[in-house]
Parts: sequence; structure tokens; C-alpha cells
Amino acid sequence: MKKTLTIMLAFAMLIALAACSRGAEDSWKKVQINAGETSWSTTDEKYKSVLESYGGNICTGTMVVATDDAIVYLYCEDAVEKDGTTRVSQNTVFDIASCSKTITAVCILQLAEQGKIDINDTLDRYFPDYEYGKRITIYNLLHMNSGIPDYLNDPDPFWNISGAEAADRRIQSILQDRTTDEELLQALYKAPFKFLPGMQYAYSNTNYRLLAFIIEQISGMKYCDYVQKNIFDKCGMKTTTSMAVGDMTYVPQNFQELAEYGACDADGYPICPNNSRGDGGIHSNLVDMVAFDRALFGGKLLNEKSMETLFTAENGYCCGLYKDKAGYSHTGSSITCSANNKIVESEEFGHIYIIRFEHEGTLDQSGDGDPMAGTNYTKGSFEDGVYTNAYAGLKVKIPSGIAWIPEEENAKMKNESAMSMTDSRDKRRENATVTDAAFWGEGISITFTFLNRKQGAPGDSDYTVEEYMEDHMNLQRRLGEEQGVSLEIGDAETVTIGGAEYFRTKTEYKFIEQTGKAYYYMRKLDDDLILKIEIGGDMRRPIEDYEKYFGE
Repeated sequence: MKKTLTIMLAFAMLIALAACSRGAEDSWKKVQINAGETSWSTTDEKYKSVLESYGGNICTGTMVVATDDAIVYLYCEDAVEKDGTTRVSQNTVFDIASCSKTITAVCILQLAEQGKIDINDTLDRYFPDYEYGKRITIYNLLHMNSGIPDYLNDPDPFWNISGAEAADRRIQSILQDRTTDEELLQALYKAPFKFLPGMQYAYSNTNYRLLAFIIEQISGMKYCDYVQKNIFDKCGMKTTTSMAVGDMTYVPQNFQELAEYGACDADGYPICPNNSRGDGGIHSNLVDMVAFDRALFGGKLLNEKSMETLFTAENGYCCGLYKDKAGYSHTGSSITCSANNKIVESEEFGHIYIIRFEHEGTLDQSGDGDPMAGTNYTKGSFEDGVYTNAYAGLKVKIPSGIAWIPEEENAKMKNESAMSMTDSRDKRRENATVTDAAFWGEGISITFTFLNRKQGAPGDSDYTVEEYMEDHMNLQRRLGEEQGVSLEIGDAETVTIGGAEYFRTKTEYKFIEQTGKAYYYMRKLDDDLILKIEIGGDMRRPIEDYEKYFGE
């Protein structure tokens, strides 16, 4: 009898999994983009509000809006895959990069459900030679509050090196898959804490790389085999892989310098399968990711207790997911593509899934993707504490204690900003801007940005400074609502600073116990360019104290 019952239960589980897989496939049956078109939308009136909120967006790749039981909107750019003939579609495979972290977190919680690990275990249990490991828990790794430096984005403290050349050599070694697991662990054992574990949040890829090591150690399986058996197969993800090369089908763009640097292969694809596990390296498409999201949020991968753990946020970060007012999300940035997986909680539809995979580039590909193509923009300089941009007529003395932010950090922040946007107009503006210089210190940030009006304007609009300010403030308001930030926006006014007239708007924000202000200044430079200046932070001094530095 017991044997018969076991067989029946196993059969029932297979039927349930098959039904889950069939349900995911069935919802795609009617989805087809016709020749000469780039998008598809459902005609079901039931989803009108979803379409109004999230449909109509475009991107440099593929995008889907789905619910728990339907595909609502699909966009695929008018392009072909790497074979030169297959049209880009919901089946086009991209590197989902850091969106892989959600899958790693689920694997860890599965092992905890099975009693094989405890998320309160300290790391010395798994890495006996790690002296500081007795102070760090798996929970800390999951929630990005371990204090361990990022082995990839913060190489100096993690690898105990100094200088740009040493950092370049180490990053090249990682991206070319020449850095071994043992080398990483030996560096970990000597790396200093950025802060005491559990005290702060700091995004670090090291956390999720270590989680992959733990998964392998406890399961006795390679990370790629574990996720295949326990995630991909269970969700019916037929195309998704981990630790693989040669399976991505999107077409990389503008990668020549990266290839010369050794960050990717001659065709623009990542070449570090071993060094991209746990914290990234999963390759997938829209069909499979919708299946994963539905299975996860439908309770098919984790039990109720584990789901509560998954959604427990520490400083806004859960287990491989960011928590905001609307729901959950994660972004990812690979060598030549990026990903965004956003889940909105909905009373009417349960969940709304907004997934976007893109190759690097702008929506307007004129000028080889240069946002300033065809304009008179000239790059400014920062010397002896003074930021100068002659074309914009800017000469600004940067107060002492406020440091210049390196260009690569600006580029990273801009990419993350663009990836967080779901409205095509917002994204278009972001892709048509360049951050000329940015500074940070003493609780204040100062940023100088140029907008190419022709690339950033919606349609054929003349796009005035007033329209730009209105759009920018509306974006701030939407982002504030999503992140749970209380935002008050003041009336726009005309002010003169540094001998030039600007359109200025003041905002005041509050997030939990943190409060601050931000001032936005905009000025039309010519028929193509609009200058935007942002000054914001805890504003320990009146704004006039900062405005007086303009023109000095």
C-alpha cells in the first residue's frame, strides 16, 4: 500500500509539473508578431489597464508584460539573431547577468527546506580556513549585508591590490576565466570587512559567488547541474542554461574595445563560465523567464515559510530581489547586454511580470549609438578643484570635501538607471543623455548632464526646457512611488546663477528616517542641447551657498 501511495504521489507531482509547463506554453500560443511589426498586444479588454500602464514600450532587444495566466504585451526589435536570418523574438537568448541571483537564492532556500543547511549557519562551517567566517551567516550573504568587498566591482580591497593597472589585470583574469575558485577563496580569507556583518547594505557579487560554492558543496553537484535539475527542469525552462558558452543568440554591438581588452570573445560574448556562477552567468529568454517567475511567485519552487524568507527585506534587498512599493525586481548588466526582471503585485491580476533583455546601445542607433551625435557637445574638464565646460559656459568651483566620481561609475549608474525604467519615453531620454561630470561628498551630489533634444524628444516635438523639466519631475514622482519614497515637488521658477538663466525646481524627499532635498536646473544651450544640473542630498547648507560657486 505504501509503495502504491508513493507511486501515486510521484505521478501526481509529474502531472502537476507537466500542467505547469503546458500552462506556460499555452499562454504564448496566440502571441505572434507579424512581418513589418515589432510588437503584439492582447485584445482581451480584461487587461486594458495593464496595457495602459506597461504596454507600448520599446527597447533594444525584447520585452514582455505578462500576468499569472496571460501574455499581455510583447516587443521585439526589428533585427535578426546571430545566425543572420532568425528574427529576434521571445525565444532570443540573452545573458540575464545579475538576475541570476534570484535563482541562486531559491536554490539556497530549497536546501534549507531539506534540512541540509540553515541560513543562520556561519561561513566557517563551509569554509573552515575563513577566520572571519564565524561572524558571517548565509543570511548575510543572501541580503547583501556581509561586509565582504565585491571581487569584481571593488577589486582593490578584495584582492589586496592597488592601482588601475593591477585592477585591470585582475578583472581581465576573471573575465577570461583564468582566476580559479581557490584563488578567490584565498583572497577572501585575507580581505578586510567594509563594515561589520549585518550592520549595512552593500551590493557585492562575492556574496552570491559564495552561495554557489555552498550549493555545490552541500549538493555534491556542479552549480549548473543543480539549477538544471531543481529550477530549469521544474519550471519547463527548455532553453535556459548556466555556465555555458556559445548558446546566446542576441547580437552584441559596440564591443570592439571590450574584445581588445579581453572582456569578451571576438563576437562580443562573455567567456567566463566558471567565474560567472551564482552571481550571474545564466542565459535565458522571455518564454523561460516568464515560466520561472510564475513558478516562483505561484509557490511551486518554495514552501510558504521559505517564501516569507525570500521576501524579507534588509535595507530594501531581499534574497536576490530588491523590494519596492510596487513589488520586487532585479537588474543585471553583462558585457554586452542587460536584463531587468520586475514583478508588480496586483490585487486584480495577482502578479504582473515585466521582463526586458537588451543588447547595449541606444534606441536611436544613429551616430553609432553616440547620444551626442550631431550636436556641438564638448566634454568638460576637472582640474585644480574647478569643473569647466566651455561650450556650456560653466566654470564651477567644487567645494572641498566633494570628490569627482570616475566616468566608469557614472556609466554604470546611468545603465542601471535606464534599466530601471519601464516607460519608453523615459528610457529614450536617458539614452539621449551624457553625464559630463559628477561629484559626491559631505552628503551632497552635484551632477552635470547634457540631453540631445533630437534623440530624446518624444516624436517630432520641439521639446522645450519646460517640457523636459515636467517629464523629469514626473519620472521622479513615479520612481518615488515605486520605491516608497515620500516626495514633494515645488513649483518651477526662473533663477540666475553664474550669469546664466535657468529653470529650477526643488524637491524634498523622505525615505524611512532619511530626509533630503534636490534642486534641478535646466537651460537650453542651442537647438540640440539642454543642460541639466542636479544638486541634492541632506543639504546641510542653504542652496545659495552652492549656487555661489557657479562662475567663480
